[in-house]
Amino acid sequence: MKKYEIRLLTVLGILVLLAGCSEDDETQTNAEPFIYRIPVIVHVVHNGEEVGNGPNISQAQVQSQIEVLNEDFRRISGTNGFNSDGVDTEIEFYLATTDPNGNVLAEPGIDRYDGGRIIWPTGLSTSVDSQLKPATIWDPNRYFNIWTVNFGGFVGRNLLGYAQFPSNSGLMGLNEDEGSAQTDGIVVGYKYFGSGEKGNFPDLNETYNLGRTATHEVGHWIGLRHIWGDGDCTVDDFCDDTPISDEPNYSCETHVSCGTQDMIENYMDYTEDQCMSIFTQDQKDRMIQVLENSPRRNTLYN
Repeated sequence: MKKYEIRLLTVLGILVLLAGCSEDDETQTNAEPFIYRIPVIVHVVHNGEEVGNGPNISQAQVQSQIEVLNEDFRRISGTNGFNSDGVDTEIEFYLATTDPNGNVLAEPGIDRYDGGRIIWPTGLSTSVDSQLKPATIWDPNRYFNIWTVNFGGFVGRNLLGYAQFPSNSGLMGLNEDEGSAQTDGIVVGYKYFGSGEKGNFPDLNETYNLGRTATHEVGHWIGLRHIWGDGDCTVDDFCDDTPISDEPNYSCETHVSCGTQDMIENYMDYTEDQCMSIFTQDQKDRMIQVLENSPRRNTLYN
């Protein structure tokens, strides 16, 4: 073979190799992001009311809340969950279709439970954590458990909801053991669960009627601390892209603390539902670490 033919073949081989690299790079760049899809079971706790009355909330109200979670966590354009300063966390939620035994649910994602109580205070011997959750929880390795209840009594008077933090996350600001598998999930008062913009749900609270209580509590469940770090200017929420704050905000008014403007739009503040529209990149990174590493969280998504 002549030398110029060898050179020509060598050049062609290099071009083919470069072309192959370009294709790989393009494929990598255009690859669809992995979406963490989490199955949800909502334990609708009531006191014998008919479906759609009082705490025995309707299927439509439950569905409206799942829609809000996805709008907020995916930063869906054209919804209340879209803010150009926020990020798409690439986390989604869907109502489970079968029970732990594989039976198809008559109402997707709903387990109706007559708790035999008008109200559910917390922190007592008959509380949600010590009595209700262990009696009703579905395998937390397979389901994200949410309880809707009628909070009442002195302890529950100003309570909208609460969550169990993830264990063994490796994240600063979280304990190695944050609670039992028998209590894992979030609890939301039925008057704050769902969106009044998606249906006629007359018991929804006027201020917290857009489903952001659940968004906030799910944030805790996946490892986020309050935006003000539960302290003064010396305390952090362990996210560098959220401004330091010295206290929670309860309204949509602009507020400056610790030398910077508070991020009142963040889901992890205490502002009214209409104000909230932001998860940050560091908050997203924190949640993804939990989903990848924490027990029970890391077996849920598909």
